[in-house]
Amino acid sequence: MKIWHWILITAVVAAVGYRVSLSEPTSPTGQANRTIQVVVAPVKRTDFSAGWQAIGRVVAKSSVEIKPRVEGQISKLLFSEGAQVSAGQVLAELDDSDYRNKWQQAKAVLAHDQALLKKAQADLARATVLLQKKFISEADMNSAQAAEQSAAALVQQDNASLDIASRNLEYTRIKAPFSGRVGAHLVSVGATVQAYSTVLTSLNQLDPIAVSFSLPEKNLSDLQLALRKGGLEVTAQVNAGTLTEQRHGQVSFLDNNVDSSSGSVALKADFANPHGEWLPGQYIIVKLAPRTLSQVLVVPSQALQQGPEGLQLFVVIKGIAQKIAVEELATNDGWSAIQGELQQGDMVVTEGQFRLNDGSPVTVAHNRGANNAVKLAGKE
Repeated sequence: MKIWHWILITAVVAAVGYRVSLSEPTSPTGQANRTIQVVVAPVKRTDFSAGWQAIGRVVAKSSVEIKPRVEGQISKLLFSEGAQVSAGQVLAELDDSDYRNKWQQAKAVLAHDQALLKKAQADLARATVLLQKKFISEADMNSAQAAEQSAAALVQQDNASLDIASRNLEYTRIKAPFSGRVGAHLVSVGATVQAYSTVLTSLNQLDPIAVSFSLPEKNLSDLQLALRKGGLEVTAQVNAGTLTEQRHGQVSFLDNNVDSSSGSVALKADFANPHGEWLPGQYIIVKLAPRTLSQVLVVPSQALQQGPEGLQLFVVIKGIAQKIAVEELATNDGWSAIQGELQQGDMVVTEGQFRLNDGSPVTVAHNRGANNAVKLAGKE
């Protein structure tokens, strides 16, 4: 029995040693090569709806600080903080007693001088008749004409003064220049305010609303082409807690220069905002898809990584990872159109690539691309 027992133990040890030797292939030096487990996906060739994504910031279409156009004392504040107001709505009133007195005085002066002008005109008409009958001299006629012209000039001056007094009186009622949402009260009733200096509140136009963002200058020609063809649709997404909202808008502005420091061009897009949910300063995800790339190589975006010499990915060939330099042409919904020394069907690493070097041995844990479909241009 002891002999059979030792024979069984020897057989088990030999079997385990044989399996270990199979699972750890040796290098030429006799040491085991360490393989890295990766996930791969196939390179596809297809039509690709080319788009870009950027982080934008909401900006008001119009934004002003509400300031009085005349100095005075605040007698009424007629808006609630954060309220929606209409164009022409009175937001505040100043004590208008001084301005009303000046307006009434200007009216009285005008009425007095208009009466003088009427008399001077009558005198001139009479002098004209008398001169024809030789009852007065040319000097008398000239005096009548001068008196009429002086009275007319005075009335013209009075009209200008009355116009100024009327406008100043109207300016004591401070109005919203456009429809929008007001901010906080920055002054109180009884405060003395200075013309064109004291800020009463702010006013932002929130419908429509604009989103400002930038894209790399390499996309400039495509953006210009899309705009020349009649417009460029933009999708904006905002995440608010557990809610995700998307809206569609149109590019309304493409800057006329490229920022040399960032290599980007600025854009704005307009969106409907009827209930004022989007507010200036808010960050928004912006997506554009202006053109279709015909029969390009497409890979999952997560396969790409930024290397020391630019964008790269790893392709698996006979169990070895090979580093390939690529250029990203466009992205859309987790996929990237690229160009580089690749072919349709090549297997690119989508997980585990950050542990790889050029030439690293790998084992494939899962082929994630076999059943994943790329979004074709114009299709789901």
